[in-house]
Amino acid sequence: MKDIVDIIKTRRSVREYSEKQVSDEDIKFLIDCARFAPSGFNMQPWSFLVVKNKDVMRKISEQGKKSMIPLLEPMKGASKKAADFLVFLKTKGTSMFYDAPVLIIILGNKSVMTADWDCAMAAQNMMLAAHSKGMGSCWIGGVLPALMDEKFLKELGAPEGCKAVAPLIFGYLKGKTEMPGRAEPEVKWLR
Repeated sequence: MKDIVDIIKTRRSVREYSEKQVSDEDIKFLIDCARFAPSGFNMQPWSFLVVKNKDVMRKISEQGKKSMIPLLEPMKGASKKAADFLVFLKTKGTSMFYDAPVLIIILGNKSVMTADWDCAMAAQNMMLAAHSKGMGSCWIGGVLPALMDEKFLKELGAPEGCKAVAPLIFGYLKGKTEMPGRAEPEVKWLR
């Protein structure tokens, strides 16, 4: 296993996957790593919806595209990335999941105040754990507007009282993902 600092600094959001499947054993490993994330009051408000069925993934992707297009339309003139993503979403046959073999939606208990943050930390654990095993991952936040539809989420099998927090894809890389530039953050020290 790699050094944790190396794992943190070399993890990338991967959007190009090989056809190699992620085993159920590896998925269980990722979920096990997620459950060791910190959580407010140790509530551990997460549950996991694992999707390997390509038809279901396609259905979620199409719903996600329909939900995101009207949100991005007003931004297309302000951001090249938004405009490019809008073209991607409108292109027939594209998948918001980039043909990854597995989607894991981290669900948060709606009655727990810290669920969004707790589930985000669980997601980071999963993405770092995947990278440590040679897998790629990407948080697909663009599909969240579709997953906010409680009826749709229930159709997918989400337990009552849960909301989608982190839709994550996992798989094996089809090439190399380049490191994007990193800006120096503004840091203020109070001494």
